[in-house]
Amino acid sequence: MRLPAAIGIVGGMGPWVDPLLLAKLLEYQASLGMRKDQQAIPVLLAQYAALIEDRSEYLAALAEGRACENPAVPVAHLAAMLAAAGARVLGIPCNTFHSPAIFDVFRRELAALGQEAAEVQVIHMIEATLDAMVQAHPQARRIGILSTNGTYLQRIYTAPLAARGFQAITLPYQARIFSLEQQAARKDAIINRGAPPLQNDVHHAINNPEWGVKSGRGAAQGFPEARAVLKAAARELVRAGADLLIMGCTEVPLALGPDEVPGVALLDPLDVLARSLVDAWRARFSPAWPAARELPFLAS
Repeated sequence: MRLPAAIGIVGGMGPWVDPLLLAKLLEYQASLGMRKDQQAIPVLLAQYAALIEDRSEYLAALAEGRACENPAVPVAHLAAMLAAAGARVLGIPCNTFHSPAIFDVFRRELAALGQEAAEVQVIHMIEATLDAMVQAHPQARRIGILSTNGTYLQRIYTAPLAARGFQAITLPYQARIFSLEQQAARKDAIINRGAPPLQNDVHHAINNPEWGVKSGRGAAQGFPEARAVLKAAARELVRAGADLLIMGCTEVPLALGPDEVPGVALLDPLDVLARSLVDAWRARFSPAWPAARELPFLAS
């Protein structure tokens, strides 16, 4: 069978995010005029979470000089697999993965995996997010960041924001490991006693195996404990002067919505990635899609 040119997604970072991205892809296409099944752009998703090392843990190991497989390597091979199946525009819905220590290695690995892989256009989610921020929120100058510790420590947003002349607003960070008991105690102090949250608490709201978003516990209720911590962290960033918040981990929008932080814009990089993938596919293969439904097939 001849393969159509498709959007590719290397998912699993984390798995709860992938359905949200698929929904955002469809929502954006609907806004462009998609009205029936056959007008949806082909999408390929590779969700092999078990093969991909936690990005923050890898970066911490790298900083300490400990041996650990770079997540870039399996992700490059998964991207090549998607390319072989027809993907020509690719997104990786993980902010921390875009650390240069990972993303630059991924680009090199992918380029070395054959002609099909080398032809894939990879959307850089961080750059696309900042471009979208400038366009949609030209007055914003002080940008609050909600992210994992890996994204914070690697300055994945703060460095490019500074290069563009913006001030990044972040929460205080403590360079130590919190036990699960300590994480729970801090959560309770934030929720019940109004303790000021740390950057570490944002990371725990994402990654804690008992109540963080990645755990999946409380998903049906909107991750209530993680949401409460993220809400407190967001409001603390606003009090510190942020006039826009970047939800700098793709799990954050699963628990935190605009109603939780009234009066300040929330920018979701997953929204930006979805739009960028669709726009890149249309520009490269079918600019009039879906009005002119001429599915582009790859040469056999």
